[in-house]
Amino acid sequence: MGKLAFLFPGQGSQKVGMGTDLKESHPEVYERYLSQADEASGVPISRYSLEGPMESLTETNVAQPALFALSLALNEVARDRGLQPEMVAGHSLGEYTAAVASGALSFEDGIQLVSLRGRLMNEAQTERPGTMAAIIGLPIEQLTDICETASAAGTVAPANLNTPSQIVVSGEVSGVERAMELAQEAGAEKVVRLQVGAAFHSELMKPAQAKMAEAMQDVSWSDPHVPMASNASGELVTSGDHVREALIAQIASPVRWVDCAQALSSAGATTFLEVGPGRVLSGLVKQILGMETESSAVDSAAKIESFAASQTAAVE
Repeated sequence: MGKLAFLFPGQGSQKVGMGTDLKESHPEVYERYLSQADEASGVPISRYSLEGPMESLTETNVAQPALFALSLALNEVARDRGLQPEMVAGHSLGEYTAAVASGALSFEDGIQLVSLRGRLMNEAQTERPGTMAAIIGLPIEQLTDICETASAAGTVAPANLNTPSQIVVSGEVSGVERAMELAQEAGAEKVVRLQVGAAFHSELMKPAQAKMAEAMQDVSWSDPHVPMASNASGELVTSGDHVREALIAQIASPVRWVDCAQALSSAGATTFLEVGPGRVLSGLVKQILGMETESSAVDSAAKIESFAASQTAAVE
């Protein structure tokens, strides 16, 4: 029998109105998670999530706690419906969501860490400005060489290995711009600069990483009930210490999403459920493991219900 893996989205999946369905169907669950996000962040997260404006919701210190809290509220509804993942993974911010879903970290500690992460990453945009660009159609080896060459203009390196041919680079503006030029010359299918003001998952994040590591010392960690795929190593981790190390490492390391998907698959995952807004990860998993892979996304109780019914029907 194949195993079920839960996937949790990262920044970029936020949209105005997210959580509206859940607030109507499960007001108590919605309120419990989102009110803590409001309190921990000091920002009206639930209001921005439901009503916008998009400019506010997209800010790092808003989007991160918003996605984290809503994804975990949906995770609770999914489990109450009998959906129990046998492993978890999340992309970037989503790895913090996965850590809570795995049982390694409490929601209360998690929302404090995620609020801090959002603030630090927001500050990094002012203190060490940088940018990121998505490059499609070049293999990682070639792109690594391009980044090394472009680093003469300014630091730049691969930051998100989303599929074998969709890779995001991150670094100083001058370095990223040079890498974009070189990638185009090398015949990349598509080169797009992302709308971010900082170089996430690069060495420019080292100061934020040090502050996060310090904050994590005050948090209590448990061994996860189910393995979690680590963004930084691309391997499954099964101890509380390793989960903590993974969450620190990922801030200034590339997100090895291809390796994460392959690790879940190698461990027996055959069904992937993206729990939270958007369907980015469920799409990436199909591109990595094959279009026939059973991969779905749920952002409301109704979608959870219909997915659970389809699983029950498949078993019968």
